[in-house]
Amino acid sequence: MTITERPRTAAEQKAYYDEHGYITFPEMLGASEVAVLQAALAELLDKARVVPDDVAMTDVYSFTRSDTGERHVRRIFNPIAHHQAFYDLVFHPGIVDAVESLIGPDIQLHHTKLNLKPPASGQARFEWHQDYPFFPHSNYDLVAVAVHIDESTEENGCLRVIPGVHKLGPREHAFSADGAFSSQLKDQSFILDESRWASVTSPAGGVEMHHCNMLHSSTANRGVKPRSTVIIQYRAADNVQLSPDWPDRPGFGLQIRGVNPYRARLFDGTIVQLPTPIKDPTQRDG
Repeated sequence: MTITERPRTAAEQKAYYDEHGYITFPEMLGASEVAVLQAALAELLDKARVVPDDVAMTDVYSFTRSDTGERHVRRIFNPIAHHQAFYDLVFHPGIVDAVESLIGPDIQLHHTKLNLKPPASGQARFEWHQDYPFFPHSNYDLVAVAVHIDESTEENGCLRVIPGVHKLGPREHAFSADGAFSSQLKDQSFILDESRWASVTSPAGGVEMHHCNMLHSSTANRGVKPRSTVIIQYRAADNVQLSPDWPDRPGFGLQIRGVNPYRARLFDGTIVQLPTPIKDPTQRDG
């Protein structure tokens, strides 16, 4: 499945997303915007060269090795903290407009990352998984936005999804003893029928958005071109994280659009009012 034109109005986008669990925007970013992101990525990759060769991970970079032993950057953590271009990207009007059509006008950032698939590396594959089990929230208005810095093809490991499977809700995942994701669904029956898989290819500048319960994966890059993708996780402002981790991530809870209602909306529609920030009594007005 190649990215094609999708519903244009906000209502059509919402209906498509609710039915299929994902939606694509093949021409979201223009060539000049893509060039800015590519240049920013090049700067960060250049800085990674000073990291000693025997280091597998820092607070900025995660490294992998190709089948021939060459080291590559596999992931850049929290890119909004390391380059202004990626910080600006989370406020991109076209992206945020589309997100608003899916989860409403009050939007917060959850986190960002930059996933890289170096050419012919044979690495950086991701098994089938959902996002929700990593950071469960009080409702499902939690959407992943994939911004393609490079062209994404089946050869270089494009995203794969199973349309409609998000309606089944969260699936149980296997976690290792230390809490790390082991890249396995406990019930593999959901992914056995390959006829249901959809490969979501995209030109550079294209954007894909998917539901937090969408099963998705990608293969290793077996091509000759890189595949680099910025992942931006947005949430509705009344969608409160239930697990205690992640709040120390740069940008966590950043208000992107609208207001913070200081309430939690639960799955059954119940609204729980939350305390607003308490003013420091030592600070005076004026």
